[in-house]
Amino acid sequence: MSEIQITSSSGRRTGTSQDARTGKGQRRLNTVVSWLLLFVVALAPLPFASVRPAFSGLWAAYIGLVGLAYFVMLMLRGERPRFDLARLRVLTLLFGLTSATLLLQLVPIPGVSVPLPDGGSIAIPQLTIAPGMTALMLCRQLSYGLFAILVMQVCVNDNRRSQVLGTILVVVVVYGLYGMFALQSGDTILGMPKWAYFGAATGPMVNRNSFATFEGMGAVLALSMLASRIVNQADRHKDDGRIANNFSAILLLAVTYAFLLVVIISTQSRMGLAATLIGSVVVVLLTLSAARNFRFGGYAILGLLLVLAAGLVLFGGGVFERLGSLESSGEVRGELYRQTWDLIMLRPLTGFGGGTFELAFPLVQHAPVSPDMVWEKAHNTYLALWAELGLVVGSLPIIAVAIIAFWFLRNAITRRGSWRAQVAGLAVIIQCGVHSLADFSLEIPANTFLFIALIAAGLAAMPEGSRRRKADDAR
Repeated sequence: MSEIQITSSSGRRTGTSQDARTGKGQRRLNTVVSWLLLFVVALAPLPFASVRPAFSGLWAAYIGLVGLAYFVMLMLRGERPRFDLARLRVLTLLFGLTSATLLLQLVPIPGVSVPLPDGGSIAIPQLTIAPGMTALMLCRQLSYGLFAILVMQVCVNDNRRSQVLGTILVVVVVYGLYGMFALQSGDTILGMPKWAYFGAATGPMVNRNSFATFEGMGAVLALSMLASRIVNQADRHKDDGRIANNFSAILLLAVTYAFLLVVIISTQSRMGLAATLIGSVVVVLLTLSAARNFRFGGYAILGLLLVLAAGLVLFGGGVFERLGSLESSGEVRGELYRQTWDLIMLRPLTGFGGGTFELAFPLVQHAPVSPDMVWEKAHNTYLALWAELGLVVGSLPIIAVAIIAFWFLRNAITRRGSWRAQVAGLAVIIQCGVHSLADFSLEIPANTFLFIALIAAGLAAMPEGSRRRKADDAR
């Protein structure tokens, strides 16, 4: 580090003596902030996955205070953030347009109306049919954006990023242990009797699919960490021998992955299990590409099959029962999607307002989608976005995630940046993207925070091609 020279934005060369004076303080600040952010990931699942508006508001206020304190301290120190958001101009633009649309939906506009299926219409004062719900969604959107920015700042440092990812995995495992304990000791939620999903592991969450997604993200993270050790060993020259303690670490991660897969099976979530396996296959394929270790591929596939078979035999009774009802539930779900599409076509450009699906869907709801039930979610995040924000703006978050997935895939294949963090991010995107076709897990704040943390860590690990890289890595 003593030989590093960096260039400031004004073109003045700054020596290492100044780096030494300013770097230590920012390292300490970034470390503290990393734990404050992990606090969100660790505690968001506890109050029923933070789905209640009060909990969402509390987390938004907490993240806002952490962000304000962080950037004020940087300003007082005269330092720049370590991760330059200019690297993500496209993503910043897409996020800004989505947030601006939510804000626009709240602005009073004369002559706005909601079309009805029978050809009539109802006049409303603004684009959204429920301003309170849209304002809450805007609040969540901004808190998610700030959370991602902060995670990227603290995860530029390689060692800190490893610590963040390792801690996240521990959090997921702890919730998995609790989920199995709660299932086997009375089938409760946080000590209270369940009111739904009896016999399925739900952890601190109400919905089994949401818990399956949460545990699934941990599973593909564990597999990515295992795979990175395989790749690192393959990169070593044979004369250098084996990496110290590598086998024991691989064995521990393999056991962790197997345990999390068993937890997912115990949730009885068909799509949660399928999505996790698809994400796992992505990790295995990228490992084969990076390490050229086809023996690992065979062992990995065999191991997946053995763990899956054992888990299904021991804990998969509920999954098999639900597979028997797949046809009937699929018919209802298909009709739900068709009616949701009819809803989208009523206002294809503007949508009905962020967070308003529950209130808007009755406009088109009819049998066989039970009229006696209140459908709070579309059970398809893509359709929900289009119904609430319109086809154009509702596609922007999808496009943003697709761009990130492309970056991660490209860098994983070309071995640029941190392979582990980007492969984990890509696998999580694939896993959650598949599950979002049939459920709303990413509309649950606890899952969204975990998803964002893993994606932001991957973004921070991308190669930046900057002269500041080596100096920043130390902080």
